Amino acid sequence: RRPAYAEAHARVDTGRGDVDLSARTVQAAWNRRAIAVAAGERSYAIEVGSAIVRDRLGVLTAEATKTLVVTDRNVLAAHGSTLAAALPGAEPLELEPGEQHKTPRALEQIWRAALAHDLDRESTLVAFGGGVVSDITGFAAATWMRGTRWLAVPTTLLAMVDASVGGKTAVDLDDSKNSVGAFWQPAGVLCDIALLSTEPQRGFVSALSEVVKTALIGDPELLDLLEARADAVVARDPSSLIEIVLRSVAVKARIVSLDERESGLRRVLNLGHTIGHALEASTGYRCYTHGEAVSLGLVAALQVGQRLGVTSHPTSERVRGLLMRLGLPVELRANGLDDALAILGRDKKRQGTYIHFVMVSAPGRVETQLLPLEQLRRLAQLN
Repeated sequence: RRPAYAEAHARVDTGRGDVDLSARTVQAAWNRRAIAVAAGERSYAIEVGSAIVRDRLGVLTAEATKTLVVTDRNVLAAHGSTLAAALPGAEPLELEPGEQHKTPRALEQIWRAALAHDLDRESTLVAFGGGVVSDITGFAAATWMRGTRWLAVPTTLLAMVDASVGGKTAVDLDDSKNSVGAFWQPAGVLCDIALLSTEPQRGFVSALSEVVKTALIGDPELLDLLEARADAVVARDPSSLIEIVLRSVAVKARIVSLDERESGLRRVLNLGHTIGHALEASTGYRCYTHGEAVSLGLVAALQVGQRLGVTSHPTSERVRGLLMRLGLPVELRANGLDDALAILGRDKKRQGTYIHFVMVSAPGRVETQLLPLEQLRRLAQLN
């Protein structure tokens, strides 16, 4: 029964003989809006709500021999009081913010901090920050003592709907994005939308491209919701945010549960990312945010899909219109696109001279084809 228990949303120890305590514990677990990522012994729950970090982070780290919180300077300035209330006495490690600092050097900083704090295999690393912090911290956890426990507390919308879920951890190597990493699932994720109140507007809006991507992959009702509530979502209406985070996480959790290590189905999550990642890398991670690059990557994927007869013109126009309503870029520039297409061969999804490319067949349905790199370059070029 152990593997089945491991995949539950929560586990309650009833061996203490206190029926009332067990009942209260079960009720509390039921009240948490948690989504389970079913991965056998590596299963974990993703909790979504408002102002949940102060109550839950201490509980999730209670059994660790030691806890090291990894964050960055900007996040600590904005949410240091929340972290201090959740983990009194914690001395977080501050990384330099930004994708350009997602490097092996940052990874070494965490290793050295773990060594200085005498972390063992029963210790816990906490990623308190955006996608960069989550990716680096998760990779550090995968490699420290050959694997230790870690928790994700995403502080950006992008990290909540993408980076903190699924166990993909990595650093960049020069212009090769996420080329060095490991699959290492967190022990838990806390998506506290109250933390989004201080996120800069550009970062928040750009993350909505990942939500659109998720809707296209597996939740057409989420696409309808985004169209109906676009203004409320951009204005950070709490109920709308909780709904889009829950729905996005549910889609990704379902896919990760079926394909933990990206051997097949999980490739669909790369919709918009093949050319999006190349756009980021070709501009030195300084021109676009990740979400902006994904938005442009989605536009390119729609174009490729149309040229191959996979994507209909109405579907393409519908998605472009929604991206524009959400404040995301949709106009590809020829010179920037040419530079991006030139480095597609460094993509992790490449197989020899071919690459797995994801296209939209209908809202909620995608199709992956193994395309020759040269054919993809031709199909993606602007007329």
